[in-house]
Amino acid sequence: MKSVFLRLSAFLSVAVALARVSAGETGTVEGVIKYVPDSKRPWRFSRYYIQNAKNGFLAETVVALERPSLSALAPAAPASKYTMDQLNYQFVPETLAIRAGDTVVISNSDDALHNVMTSDGGEPFNVNVVKGKEFVHAFNKAGGLEHPVRVGCVFHGAMRAWIYVFDHPWFQLTQKDGRFRLQNVPAGEYTLGVVHPAGKLRRTQHIQVKANETNSFEISLSPDDLTAQKASEN
Repeated sequence: MKSVFLRLSAFLSVAVALARVSAGETGTVEGVIKYVPDSKRPWRFSRYYIQNAKNGFLAETVVALERPSLSALAPAAPASKYTMDQLNYQFVPETLAIRAGDTVVISNSDDALHNVMTSDGGEPFNVNVVKGKEFVHAFNKAGGLEHPVRVGCVFHGAMRAWIYVFDHPWFQLTQKDGRFRLQNVPAGEYTLGVVHPAGKLRRTQHIQVKANETNSFEISLSPDDLTAQKASEN
């Protein structure tokens, strides 16, 4: 009986949200992601992802809305194509945020032989890529913030990349200014998830999106948000 009630509640929640979308009741979610340092617990990745220590704007952070059945509210969209290079023994960019069905073209600009491999995402691959060539793959299974596709090179263990795949359009990867902007979000309650995979940071915040408004948020991360720290506390 309880499971039936939960399914009914989820169905009604989606129905209400769809009605709001049809009525134009959507809002915008925008904000900035910052990192607040702690001199007693230095974060060794800050020099790579924070351009200005004074403002602390955090680049290459994946920001996404989370809610049960969110995909049911997502409008259809044509598939997009993204590029990732293997340059100077690094994946560039090392983090991508895409929608299920999108394609990623991974090329090799180094003189060395590289490899592209993963066991994540339901469609594992392990392909060698010589200089000037590329590997093309469509990512059809969404893992959201919890289950990114972790990509590596079997020849060079320090090379790593993360591809986050979503079944809705309300996500973004921050640039140097740490800012994000998600538009046409159905009004309602959400969890705003923030992940910095390279720096091993993770945080969530409950938010309310109001119709016909720009809902602004500032998210400050700190050493308290390190995933290793949270694991040790549990």
